[in-house]
Amino acid sequence: MRRLIATLCLLRLAACSVTDLNFLKTAETEDPSCPYLITRNPNSYVCDPQSVARAGFFNIKCKEPYLDQTSMTLTCPGNMTISCFIYASYGDVAGSCWECHRKQQCGTCTDCVWKDRCGFSTGGCFNNCVDCFGEVCDGDDYSVPGCAVYFPESFAQKCIGSHSCFMAYRGMGYDMYWFNEDDSERISFHSTMGDNCRNRDVMGKFKVLALCE
Repeated sequence: MRRLIATLCLLRLAACSVTDLNFLKTAETEDPSCPYLITRNPNSYVCDPQSVARAGFFNIKCKEPYLDQTSMTLTCPGNMTISCFIYASYGDVAGSCWECHRKQQCGTCTDCVWKDRCGFSTGGCFNNCVDCFGEVCDGDDYSVPGCAVYFPESFAQKCIGSHSCFMAYRGMGYDMYWFNEDDSERISFHSTMGDNCRNRDVMGKFKVLALCE
C-alpha cells in the first residue's frame, strides 16, 4: 500500500499527506526505490530526492563544524540561494564534506551508506557525494535510519531563499539546544528529535548538505 501511495504521489495522481511525502524522502522499507535520503527528518525543508539527483556539483553545499566548533555559517556559491536542505542532522551521521570536495560517490567514498551502514538492497542512485551521507541504521532493525536531532524547522525556514545560513548549538549531553544568530531564541535538542526516537547519540556530529540554486 505504501509503495502504491508513493507511486501515485510521484505521478501526481493522488493528494499526498505530509506522512506520504515524508515516506518519499526516507528509506523505511527493505527494498526502497531510488533515489532516497537515509533520514527520519520530518521537516518541510528537506529536499525532494529527485531534485537532488538532478543537481550539479556546484549546487550541493556541504558544511560541518570544524573540530570543537559548535557554530557555523553555510554559504552558497556565487549568487545562488538555499532552496532546501538535503541533510541537517546531528547524531551518528555518515559522510564528510571532504568527500563532496573530492567529488566522491559510491565506490570512492568511505562508506556507501545504503549498503555499508544500512541493510538496503538498492542504493547509490545520486552519483555524487549524497550517496556518502545518511543516518547510520542501528538497533534491531537494520533497514531503518538511526535516530538523530534535526536543525529546527523555524530556523531553517528563515534560511530558505537566503544566500547563507547561520547554524549553531551549545550545551552538554541532554541539555543541548539550538540558538539563532543573535541568541534571542533557543530550541532544545530533545524537541527536534526524529520521529519515534527516544534517545540520540550525545557524542554525535552535526552535518549539513544544502541544495543551492
